[in-house]
Amino acid sequence: MTTRSLISSALPLLLVRPQNLTRFRHLSFIVTNAQPQYPKSAFVGTRNHGLQSNFRIMSMSSSASESESTVPKSVHVSVAHELVQAGHRYLDVRTSEEFAAGHPPGAVNVPYLFRMGAGMANNPNFLEEVSKHFGEDAAIVVGCQKGMRSLKAVADLSNAGFSGVIDVAGGYSEWTANGLPTE
Repeated sequence: MTTRSLISSALPLLLVRPQNLTRFRHLSFIVTNAQPQYPKSAFVGTRNHGLQSNFRIMSMSSSASESESTVPKSVHVSVAHELVQAGHRYLDVRTSEEFAAGHPPGAVNVPYLFRMGAGMANNPNFLEEVSKHFGEDAAIVVGCQKGMRSLKAVADLSNAGFSGVIDVAGGYSEWTANGLPTE
């Protein structure tokens, strides 16, 4: 199986949002040699659930000698809230200014990026700082403002050996839009 067919046939199934599963229960997906066709709203993506994905696909190889990257797992904010209530800890990767303006209760702030003039720069100590607060086997829900930084942070954390990290799709914007608690 080629890399392209692996990505085109398996990746869409990994991107299905939990809240959309009930909507498409009656549909069956058929994979053929052609590009598979899936409902646009079945993908994690922008707020309007279009095909624009928050995922950055990393190199996947069938060779055992090359490392494979994992695709981060994302959950809806309501699921993230339930996970936090069940004992997961919330890692907020927004800037300290964004965090100070409001955050989910009990969240730990470790910025993934810093504001540098008009742009943003990577936090070179991100993994070290996260390791001070969380063990590699900790159950962590990772959120940012809209879901982009947290998705990248989850990928970095997973690749660094953190096994229990989950992205909050839509980030803090969706958290507040859904009326979830903040401090």
